[in-house]
Amino acid sequence: MTPAPTFPGRPTFAGRLNLLFEAAAQPNPEQPGEYVEYTNQQVADEINRRHGVGTITAEYIRRLRREGGPNPTVSYMSVLADFFDMPLDVFNLTSTEANTKASRVVAELERLLSGRRQVGNETLAGLARSASRLSPQGQARVAQFASKLEEVEQMERQGEHLDR
Repeated sequence: MTPAPTFPGRPTFAGRLNLLFEAAAQPNPEQPGEYVEYTNQQVADEINRRHGVGTITAEYIRRLRREGGPNPTVSYMSVLADFFDMPLDVFNLTSTEANTKASRVVAELERLLSGRRQVGNETLAGLARSASRLSPQGQARVAQFASKLEEVEQMERQGEHLDR
């Protein structure tokens, strides 16, 4: 798995691309709570299937994922953004407005991944993934539901304790 990217100063293309790889990682059915990233080859194969053979290579993706790698063209950024179902602005590192939007997307991905790293339980990981797709209002409602459910379970435990 790729190490968690951090953006202490200016974000990098490689950092954002690696974050997308990590965020798109799928649950490992053999190891609950662990995730498996797409390989560079899998991404290249799917992009080439969608956009035509020869659009991109696994080797070029590998180079893009390394800090100090090549500066990709808009067409490469576009097919990569399409693969990860993200807006092209996720890679915009220059425009203030676009970078602000991209920073919000990146912050949400980092929040999702932070929860994923902390959660070993697949059920909780699934809840975190679902909640991350909700609006802020929806997330607040989920938190309220969870709090109420916790109260109900606490009352049930107290009731069981009194029955003994």
